[in-house]
Amino acid sequence: MNILSVNCRGCGRPEAVQEIRQLVVEKRPAVVFLMETRMGEERALGLIADLGFQNAIVVKAEGLSGGLVLLWRGDVMIAEMSKSRSHIDVMLSCERLKISHWRLTGFYGEPRRERRKESWYLLRFLRAQSSEPWLCLGDFNEVLVVEEQIGAIERELWQVIAFQDVVSDCGFTDLGFHGLPYTWDNR
Repeated sequence: MNILSVNCRGCGRPEAVQEIRQLVVEKRPAVVFLMETRMGEERALGLIADLGFQNAIVVKAEGLSGGLVLLWRGDVMIAEMSKSRSHIDVMLSCERLKISHWRLTGFYGEPRRERRKESWYLLRFLRAQSSEPWLCLGDFNEVLVVEEQIGAIERELWQVIAFQDVVSDCGFTDLGFHGLPYTWDNR
């Protein structure tokens, strides 16, 4: 199953929507998770139709920050488990692809360092909710090793260790990435 996860940093700009649309056409994902949409529910529903998806779960932005959208095609069956400003947690199946019951969590980690531990508590809580096979994707706003940090602001070791601990506690495996070696660009 092809899944696309994008931190779009605002879907109100036509350029952002155009880039996402291009990715959807090129990659043909069955499921798309968008973070930092900065959209209310009504605008998000317009985006869903624009991208050609039939189904969605929306967590509206709070002012000009946040916002999550999980989109999926008609042959994917999704049951919502929970959602918050930081996550959308679902059970997923797809008869056509012979995928019978696994869990998908779209996650957006707390951007403020002093509150990042709240994200780790949430992940541990979510882990305890089910023993189904689990894919957790998104932007955790943290790095697993200090060398992954790009930019002027250095990560403190305690932050990296705290993230390593939650990755271990949840049984996660880093699947790597395709694309730019950082989670942002000027578009």
